[in-house]
Amino acid sequence: NAKIDFEDIDLSLFRSFPNFSLGIDGLSVIGKGDFENDTLVLIENISITLDLFSVFKGDAYEVRKLAVNSPDIKIRILESGQTNYDISLPAETNDESSAEEESPFNLMLASVKINNGNLTYLDEESDVQTFITGLNSRLSGDLSADATILRTNTSIESLTIGSEGINYLTNSKLRYQATIEADIKNEIYTLGKNELVLNDLFLTFNGSVSFVQEDINLVLTFDAPNNEFKSLLSLVPAVYLRDFNGLEAEGIFSMGGTVKGIYNEEKLPAFDINMSVKNGYFKYPDLPKSVDNITIETKVSNPGGDADATLINISQFDMSMGENPVSASLKMKTPISDPDINGKFKGEIDLSSVKDFYPLEENENLFGALVFDVTLNGKLSSIEKEQYDKFIAVGTMLVKNLSYSSSSFHQAFTIPHAQLNFSPQYIDLVSFKMKNGSSDLQANGKLENYLSYVFADGKLKGKMNTESKYFNLDELMGTSEDNAEEPQGEKQEEGEGSSTSVLQIPNNIDFTLSSRFDQLIYDKLEMKNVSGKVIIRDETLSLKNLKSNIIDGLMTVNGTYTTKDLDQPKVNFNLDLKGVDIPSSYDNFAIIRKYIPFTKKTKGKLSADFTFNTNLDNEMMPVYESLNGKGQISTTEITIDGLNTLVKIADALYFDDLKKMKLNKVFVAFQFINGKMVTKPFNLKYKNSTAEVEGWTGLDQSIGYVMAMEIPTSELGSEANNLLDGLVKEAEKLGVDYELPKTIKVGVSIGGTLSNPKISTDLKQSSSDLVKKAKEAIVEEVSKELQQQAKKILDDADKASKKIMAEANKQANALRKSADDGIAELNKETDKQAAALMEEAKKQGLLAELAAQEVIKKLRSESDKQINGLRTEADKKADDLLKEAQKQSDKIQKEAQIQSDAL
Repeated sequence: NAKIDFEDIDLSLFRSFPNFSLGIDGLSVIGKGDFENDTLVLIENISITLDLFSVFKGDAYEVRKLAVNSPDIKIRILESGQTNYDISLPAETNDESSAEEESPFNLMLASVKINNGNLTYLDEESDVQTFITGLNSRLSGDLSADATILRTNTSIESLTIGSEGINYLTNSKLRYQATIEADIKNEIYTLGKNELVLNDLFLTFNGSVSFVQEDINLVLTFDAPNNEFKSLLSLVPAVYLRDFNGLEAEGIFSMGGTVKGIYNEEKLPAFDINMSVKNGYFKYPDLPKSVDNITIETKVSNPGGDADATLINISQFDMSMGENPVSASLKMKTPISDPDINGKFKGEIDLSSVKDFYPLEENENLFGALVFDVTLNGKLSSIEKEQYDKFIAVGTMLVKNLSYSSSSFHQAFTIPHAQLNFSPQYIDLVSFKMKNGSSDLQANGKLENYLSYVFADGKLKGKMNTESKYFNLDELMGTSEDNAEEPQGEKQEEGEGSSTSVLQIPNNIDFTLSSRFDQLIYDKLEMKNVSGKVIIRDETLSLKNLKSNIIDGLMTVNGTYTTKDLDQPKVNFNLDLKGVDIPSSYDNFAIIRKYIPFTKKTKGKLSADFTFNTNLDNEMMPVYESLNGKGQISTTEITIDGLNTLVKIADALYFDDLKKMKLNKVFVAFQFINGKMVTKPFNLKYKNSTAEVEGWTGLDQSIGYVMAMEIPTSELGSEANNLLDGLVKEAEKLGVDYELPKTIKVGVSIGGTLSNPKISTDLKQSSSDLVKKAKEAIVEEVSKELQQQAKKILDDADKASKKIMAEANKQANALRKSADDGIAELNKETDKQAAALMEEAKKQGLLAELAAQEVIKKLRSESDKQINGLRTEADKKADDLLKEAQKQSDKIQKEAQIQSDAL
């Protein structure tokens, strides 16, 4: 159940004469389903040596040697327990004889090699990660024999093992070599000379491993002979222990133990592991003081059987760091069912002396004092049953006048005083005061159930209160200067250079943080009178009534962020803004920049109420296609200056006032539907002009709006007014007193994108309506004149008929030309879209080009339908206009003739 492929295969007689050599290059195994495109195995080359005669016989191939070169293996176990290596299809069981069929391969292996291998092991179920690079392994022996001597030599250049965010080994080196007496027939393996070297730690093993049905029988002893204390220090990750090679170290380190008994899924063998350090000492060569008097006595044992019978006893852990004594002890029984804890932790550290025995970074300074004295004694069940009198948990941790500075902080980080008190029920943060530059913070609160959280994966509960008069997060995080040259809004929107990953909310924390900040600075945004609650519970972070004065207004936020589905985190928020400065809202709110970018060129105040939900990507940014919700925006009187959409409408209508206009209060209601902001119809009023607007803005900045405008005729541009004035003068020449309407209705369609809007109007049709009304007035006036002067009426009627027909032809030609212009524009736009589709498709390959051709065919088909519609509609209107004109002309002449005859 996977995609298996290889680049090349080669069968050669000469490479390993007199045997055949089978080579496979570029072997890959890629998953399906939940592991789609997840590469399980990628091997540069596999070389298999086959016995020559077995190949000719063809009954069963004898495999003599196997070499695997540069394998990359990635093993994944999901939280559900599903594994990416479980790729075998279910076996058919209806053929009973199939189980007895002999394999077509006989293993006559004398050598197995792995060269330069890499292994990644990611266990999401148990939260364990292992990374191996530079794996080289050799195994030799006659694996076809009932009994043989196996020799193995394995080395790893870099080994990293971590769990729950902690690396227990980091880039460690490992070497293992062994001689094993293998009774393959009876599955008994006796360890002879076995040596394991991990960094500088040297271990030896003796004993045997045998298989009893499904169980493993272990009889092992191990020892770390001739090891020094420095050998143990070599296992400390470099991030904690710097410059290991130059480190001076003394002391005796010993470790040994036994493992004896049956091991299976339900049972542990008996084991007894001892480790001790005596007279331990280490010192960095360039520092004046050492860490000495290191004594560690540890024993971990189990009589066999139940894992809950394990006893952990760190009876002594003492050291002096410079002149700072630290001591601890911990004994734990029944660690699985009910941890029985007896521990003491005590120390007093002058932080200003740390630089004397531990190398700090350049410009790194540390001062102050840390004092702790904590005692724990009792069973965890006593805490769970709230029998606090049966559990001793007393002690205090104090921080006095701590000051820390480094190149990572622009200002010194100081804690004048902090105190933690321990009790069985909770840890009490009695007080906490912090300063960083001009920022200050005070805190107090309690953490409940902390023992269950630490020792039994229980749920940590707590409440914390924080207060500050001034808190500058930019200053604390060192971002105020770094981002000074980068537009804030653009940085937030694009997220360039971000290495953000999804922030996972734990499922075993129930925590409430109540905060109040007189002034809070974050990402250059100044907030005042900040108050509210942050609740972490059930893999969800909730904001409750988070209020602040911001950009001259008030902001209130309520909502949730949840990682119950870590691959698809979700937010559900309500953002309420009241009276905020409009251009500042563009700078500080991504959702406004995305959907209402004209706020950048608008002056005034706005109030908004957004309710929305969306998925987030792995950089914690909204997946706008999934955005849904609703909201409303209202403004004070606002001024919009230089907005490209209004500039284009102004040019189309010759109405220059639209390029910079002051609007009365605006109210817009809208919905977010699958990434589009769809507005309900809303009204705009500017001077004596009004407009009703509705439409949508897409996540890709595409737009589709329509406006029904009513504009005073006197305020239209000069070209439109010249056309209307000409009609009036024509009527006056015929003796008709005709007055233009005071307002004209214009339809405006807005398409394209926010950065490049496409504008079209129906002003020409509106002008035709005025022409028609003018003609009707002229006919009526001429009819009156015929009653007074028959001959003059006939002459005038002839002139009027010719003028009507000429004007009708002019209007008909104008209609057809308008249609031709529209058709040309439509063809141009269609060609442009087709070219863009084909250009993009060519980047993606032949299949994309073929798909694009089909899309272009449909595009042109739709364009042809619109062209035919435009041409048909123009012809119909032109014909109707000419018919109407001819009808009026005939009527004028006929009525004139009747009146003339009557006269």
